[in-house]
Amino acid sequence: MTRAGTGADRIAELAGGLRTAVNRLAHALRAPASAHGVTPTRLTALAILEKHGPMRPSALAARMRITPASMSRLTDVLTEGGWVVRESDPADRRAFLLRLSENGAATLADLRLENATQLVADITALNAADRAALQAALPVLTALADRHLDDQHLDDGTNPAVGPAEVD
Repeated sequence: MTRAGTGADRIAELAGGLRTAVNRLAHALRAPASAHGVTPTRLTALAILEKHGPMRPSALAARMRITPASMSRLTDVLTEGGWVVRESDPADRRAFLLRLSENGAATLADLRLENATQLVADITALNAADRAALQAALPVLTALADRHLDDQHLDDGTNPAVGPAEVD
């Protein structure tokens, strides 16, 4: 095997290991949300609304890469759960906007606090060398995530490799 092939193999192995580790950590961090009835798809919608403000369901569906039918079901679930409210679109009174409710904002804050608390405990349990390695890797991981999110026009942290989200 050539030296370049060996390097490419190492990079491919690193990429596979990183994908696996990130997916496993993401799954573990989603567990508290699921326990509160906030599925990954619901969490994505709430995070987008928090970041970008009120928007039409069609715009939210486009950002999430889901169908209008799935968005309709998701809108119903989010409003019934009290996480979002519908309000008239001032630009077109026939249309409506989805806005994160106070309950939705509080739910996101609670979930983030719960996740942060767990991560603090996990990171505290690491030895100093592992904490330093994690600290050193953080800017690189952030840059990789930002590049992928920019490439996919997603602002919500979902994994674009999984494909369009399904309403759950």
